[in-house]
Amino acid sequence: MGLNTTYNLKKKLAAGGKVFGQLIGPGGEPKKIVKALKDLGDEFLMLETEHSLMNKETVWEYVRACHEMDMTLLMRTEDKAAYYRCYLDAGVNGLMLPLVNTAAEAAHAVDMSYFPPIGHRGTGIGLSPYLIDSQDLTKVPFRSLMDYVNNNTMCFPQTESLENINNLHHIFSLEGVTGTIVGPFDLSLSMGALNPKAVAAEVVTAPAVEEKLKQILQICQKAGKVAGIGGFVPETLAKWAKAGYNLLLVGYVLNGNVEALRPTIERSRQLIG
Repeated sequence: MGLNTTYNLKKKLAAGGKVFGQLIGPGGEPKKIVKALKDLGDEFLMLETEHSLMNKETVWEYVRACHEMDMTLLMRTEDKAAYYRCYLDAGVNGLMLPLVNTAAEAAHAVDMSYFPPIGHRGTGIGLSPYLIDSQDLTKVPFRSLMDYVNNNTMCFPQTESLENINNLHHIFSLEGVTGTIVGPFDLSLSMGALNPKAVAAEVVTAPAVEEKLKQILQICQKAGKVAGIGGFVPETLAKWAKAGYNLLLVGYVLNGNVEALRPTIERSRQLIG
């Protein structure tokens, strides 16, 4: 990976730029998947380990492929308190943490993800060439390397509950929190009153859910934080992108099915621009 690929992506997002990526499940060949998605214009991948099975060796293959092709690699962790530091030390560039409801839970993620003075991450610098993008440990000051990793790390506590929304301004007060990514299905479940006859697309476009999505976006914009979202058909995703959400999860790659997902990716990019 070229130097500061993820840091530059963070700056693009902070400036309001739209960034596209996919959730990645098990199956398929990591190098081919990364290449195909990069060719389609994606700027990040997010490994899905909360709801699917992916072993550490496969994660390592994605780390290597993404760094070779200048793609930011994020991960949705198994749990908000999971032991995920080994993935970050290997070269994963950031996390999306599920079911975070409080500032204290978000603070744990920050503490584990960043070196001092932001957090209290133990140092594994030097164990993976991808963590510092092959910079020379014998020539670059150690403090500069820690700062480099901090700059190229992203942390997204997910918004999936009413409790999270109530605490979101406190969560955003923590240094190191890049923004949030909304999980619209879990949010709708948290809200209750689910229409038992509604199909998936109707559940996340119910008026009450849409009001909460507007509220979350307003909190993000007021705090100057990144607003991410996914889980929609292209037309609905485009609606929220035009409203201001700018980290956009388009689809889910399973068993390497990039070609099956291509029409959805291309349609989303066409609608959003």
